[in-house]
Amino acid sequence: MALAGPESAIFAAPKPIVSLLEPDYSGVRWIATSGHGPEAARRLGLSLKREHVDRLVLFPDSLSSRITGLYAGARERIGHGPRSMDLEALIGLTRSVPRRPRGERHLEEEYLDLARAVGGVALPARRLEVSREAKARADVLLGDARSPLVLAPGARYGPAKRWSPTRFTQVARAWRGPVVLVGDEFDVEEAIAVSQALERRALNLAGKTDLPTLAAVLARAAAVVSNDSGAAHVAAALGRPTIVVFGSTDPGWTAPRGEHVTAIWDRVRCAPCFRTRCPYEDSYACLRIVESSRVIEALPQ
Repeated sequence: MALAGPESAIFAAPKPIVSLLEPDYSGVRWIATSGHGPEAARRLGLSLKREHVDRLVLFPDSLSSRITGLYAGARERIGHGPRSMDLEALIGLTRSVPRRPRGERHLEEEYLDLARAVGGVALPARRLEVSREAKARADVLLGDARSPLVLAPGARYGPAKRWSPTRFTQVARAWRGPVVLVGDEFDVEEAIAVSQALERRALNLAGKTDLPTLAAVLARAAAVVSNDSGAAHVAAALGRPTIVVFGSTDPGWTAPRGEHVTAIWDRVRCAPCFRTRCPYEDSYACLRIVESSRVIEALPQ
């Protein structure tokens, strides 16, 4: 988030995020970013500089985020300080906001600390609304699939966040109504594995929706079962019953929030490790220990 003045704000986010949120947040100016790495960070920083941004809040603590801050030339560049002795986290900041070790507080609260540092006030949570255009596209894709169980078996982060497609299949077989598979282009392989196991009983939309249309599909769900991924957070923001399976990450830090969210996680001795891949011989014990019956029991009746 960049504050250009006392009464104006600019939000910068990746294009898919902007396409989802911009219709629901009128009166806010958006900059849609694309690409990754230092060059993309430099481009964003120069865009902010052209906007004469005076105060810049950097939510991610990545090197790319710090590069953006340096190129923006803002008088104030505010971000999180290091969790330990990693002083690189301070690069490019004029002001750091302290935080506790990872997992002691939810990431949402850590981000709110940054907003409060520039006078922001936390408002009560509200449901995400999707555009009429996205709803219309979802209606066409879903057809007669009313109140489906939506499964999101992928996770771009890596296999340490991906519950077995076999377990997702078992959950789907326990559901009496229609089943829909979702995900982006990186999730197609997992979705196909579940779809084939179900012998065409599921409607596979993985890789076939943009983010607003995905949100509209999730909004029609009777329930959503997901890995710890973006789909889970969108489903939760829409107020849908959401069941999230965790592996290498910690639900206390990154789980979607709300009474309608069920996070399932069994903390094995090495978790949370926050790795993308498991380095041990008993690979992915944190995911294998979660039986499908746990998720089936959590489904709405």
